[in-house]
Amino acid sequence: MTRVYQVIDFLVKSQRPCSADEIRLHISDFYDDGPVFQHLTSNSKVIYSAQDNTFAYRPEFDIRTPEELVEYLKRLPDRGGLEMKKLTDSYLADRLPKVIADLRAQKLILATTDKDGRPRYIFYNHCPMEDQVDEELKTSWARLAMPDESDLATEMKKAGLKLTKVEEPAVKEKADDKKPKKAQRKTKITNTHLADIDLTKDYSPGDK
Repeated sequence: MTRVYQVIDFLVKSQRPCSADEIRLHISDFYDDGPVFQHLTSNSKVIYSAQDNTFAYRPEFDIRTPEELVEYLKRLPDRGGLEMKKLTDSYLADRLPKVIADLRAQKLILATTDKDGRPRYIFYNHCPMEDQVDEELKTSWARLAMPDESDLATEMKKAGLKLTKVEEPAVKEKADDKKPKKAQRKTKITNTHLADIDLTKDYSPGDK
């Protein structure tokens, strides 16, 4: 099967239908009656034309240019997106990171990324927004001076603004503190008739 993968890889890089003669220039034992040739005529990843005797790679998404990618995303229903890994076998695979970066920079597409910042899903940007800020607004913003913290209350009062009080949350008593303490039971010796008997010695009723 190594020869099959070599031919498919050649077709991916060619990005067009290739004749059997062209393939033989790169894969020397690619014969019309050979097992590799016969296998590729029915391979799901290959488009074979018996009339022209040509082979072409069949990617999951037949997208060859950045423009075609944008148009495909634009036509997705419900403004859905496309998972990046589904483009790894497309004709854009070798330059996919740069294509995505360029389209994002042009604000033509949007992307969700993983924790490392790599795009995972891409979407057509239906609502591009200009982030240009008026120069006059920039100048006015730069002229604004923030008062010192000690003068902040006075400046807010001049501007008709009110200070907001931050109330500290009430400290709740612990449930254990609310439990009534149990009264200690006092023990009273009632056997007063034993008061004159030394209990550390053996005793019998006849002893006095």
